[in-house]
Amino acid sequence: MTRNLLAALLLAAVTVPWAGSANATVAASGAGGFTIVIEVDVAAPPDAAYRAFTVGPALWWDPEHTYSGKAERLSLDAHAGGCFCEVMDGGGSVSHGTVLYADPGQMLRLSAALGPLQDMAVVGVLSFAFAPRPTGSHVTLIYRVAGEFTSDAVALAKLVDSVLTQQMKRFAAHVDDHKD
Repeated sequence: MTRNLLAALLLAAVTVPWAGSANATVAASGAGGFTIVIEVDVAAPPDAAYRAFTVGPALWWDPEHTYSGKAERLSLDAHAGGCFCEVMDGGGSVSHGTVLYADPGQMLRLSAALGPLQDMAVVGVLSFAFAPRPTGSHVTLIYRVAGEFTSDAVALAKLVDSVLTQQMKRFAAHVDDHKD
């Protein structure tokens, strides 16, 4: 993908946010990896949006996209080295990601090979930026994944984009429903 096309896609993603919905794009994809950008506006200031994101993923994460089928088994320790984890039946557990960078109200970054990517030789960096807006905050997810894929990376990019877009819509709805 040329730099101009990538710049145009990113500019479009930045300039067309809709309240209550997610603006998403697979910004780049190829055999060796992909980049996804998803943006949502929420009716809470960045500190509150960050807190809702980190304290309660079980409150907004779709249980269909967990290993246990139960979102209430998710937790996120939003400190460097912390785990975005899930407890399983029988004493098992899954690490969905490890926190690389946590700056409350500003940025959360994880090393994360989500879902079907976990079984591949890939590395994923999942970043969430929280920026103030007059009516709340603008949250930008950027997910960069690269490595050796065991299936079509371009097709996986579309699937991952769809799932993460759904999760960000659920997050925005949760924040907007609990903004008081």
